[in-house]
Amino acid sequence: MPHQSRRYWLELLPDALTASQVGIWETDFGSDRTVADATTAALFGLDPMQAAIGLPLSAYAEAIFPADREEFFTNIGRVFEHGGSFVVEYRVCSAANGVRWVLARGHYERDDNTGNVIGRGIVVDITESKLNWQAENHAFFFLQKNESPLDRLATCALQARHAVDKMAGHDRTALRVAADALLWAVGRALAKRSRF
Repeated sequence: MPHQSRRYWLELLPDALTASQVGIWETDFGSDRTVADATTAALFGLDPMQAAIGLPLSAYAEAIFPADREEFFTNIGRVFEHGGSFVVEYRVCSAANGVRWVLARGHYERDDNTGNVIGRGIVVDITESKLNWQAENHAFFFLQKNESPLDRLATCALQARHAVDKMAGHDRTALRVAADALLWAVGRALAKRSRF
């Protein structure tokens, strides 16, 4: 997806998505670019304008809490190699926000012709849930094998958003707004689920 169209979808995000601390991202491993919305950029302590254009994955990696990095990259490497869905909780730290817990849900797809991998997903700030419910204080990761209905919905929402991105025509804008609203609602439900 050209940088111009990536910025376009970021401009269409509902205000509720930003206000709720649910962000979206897309990583193109072939070009080493991750495009993200303002919420994701803020969680990782990055400039939102640069994030909207696309930054190297290493810019995001620098924000991952040092104790969580090795496990994060080991597990993400497995998903990158084979494709598929994932859910991961880990900590990020930035000068503006301190240490925050995030829940990331995404899907990696490998292009059989080029070998390139594209990842898309959401990231949710779950810090308050972690603090209020005194959940475990270490990162965890799992691949989706026996997905719950909510996990299947998250996968379908990500696929719907991807399909909308490939569309042309006047209905595209309305469908983008609807897909983003669905991603926001799914992100909120995933955040609630992580409390228990």
